[in-house]
Amino acid sequence: MMNSRLMVLLVFCFLGSLSANAAAADYHVGFRKVMVESRDTGEKSPMPVVYPTQMPETRVQFGPFAMDLAIGSEISSGHFPFVIISHGSGGSNLAHRSIAFALARKGFVVGMPLHPGNNFQNNQAEGTTRNWQNRPKHLRAAIDALVAHPQLSKSLDVGSIAVIGHSMGGYTALAAAGAVADTGQIIEQCTTQTDLKDPFCLSVQGNQLAAVRIENPKDPRIKAAVLMAPVGLAFHAADAFAKVDIPMLLIRAEKDEELTEPYHSAVIAAGYTGKTHNTGKAKLTEVTIQNAGHYAFITPYPESIKAELGVVAQDPAGFDRHAFHQELSAMIVEYLTQTLKNTE
Repeated sequence: MMNSRLMVLLVFCFLGSLSANAAAADYHVGFRKVMVESRDTGEKSPMPVVYPTQMPETRVQFGPFAMDLAIGSEISSGHFPFVIISHGSGGSNLAHRSIAFALARKGFVVGMPLHPGNNFQNNQAEGTTRNWQNRPKHLRAAIDALVAHPQLSKSLDVGSIAVIGHSMGGYTALAAAGAVADTGQIIEQCTTQTDLKDPFCLSVQGNQLAAVRIENPKDPRIKAAVLMAPVGLAFHAADAFAKVDIPMLLIRAEKDEELTEPYHSAVIAAGYTGKTHNTGKAKLTEVTIQNAGHYAFITPYPESIKAELGVVAQDPAGFDRHAFHQELSAMIVEYLTQTLKNTE
């Protein structure tokens, strides 16, 4: 059976050789926090931002996590593409920092917003209708905050913006890019499909979820998306992807223990079938990571806290999350470098 390393190499072959940007010498990783306020929801939340800098990093400790960062440093000269990463339900805005740091080293600015009411500190909105409605608005607000930031905005290439999402963050990225969701589809699927036992069905059983069509304004600034084990249950409607036409990298976990297929990635892939570039090349690139579980896309945790975290820190037998994150980060850097460079 094909392993994740070989799968990544095949994707590299498909995308082509490394660009001059991706092959360039690494930058250091700058770090600062930006406050995000959504005009649509009235919510405020902190957003760590990493970016390319010339200032050397120092080792800093954020709780149990040790990181090499140049805190408060000046951004390097130039205009850089930027990325917003959406974490999963109940997750952390630093959950995907390994990907973010790799992108910053290769010349990307990366914002990691904390979704209000659906994070590890405050998860009151989980499973509610308003969470499905508000999450895409958080991403729009995060982009707004970076575009308006006095120290960073001058260095942003506002024509090269991408979103990355894991799990519920994958739903969020799609919805922000124009996908139409329908929570009535979630209710119907969770009620009628006996093999569907995902955590999202608990909100249906508890009558937390109302049937509503969620049609957020498409954010035309988003030019590409990377979806990692995304939630697709809300996108069963025939017109769900009618307004979405950006290049997309869809990464599945072969042994996803949280999301049941064919109700998630398969729905997204089917809805995107037939969408092509002007050259005729498919806009959807699909990758399956062999032996990976749902939480493989979260940056590895220190051994000292794995036991208390439970399933989010665990992987199927024989899966090396540390090695995988080197491969995953390289794949995403290469995909976004090539894709944003070629975006019209």
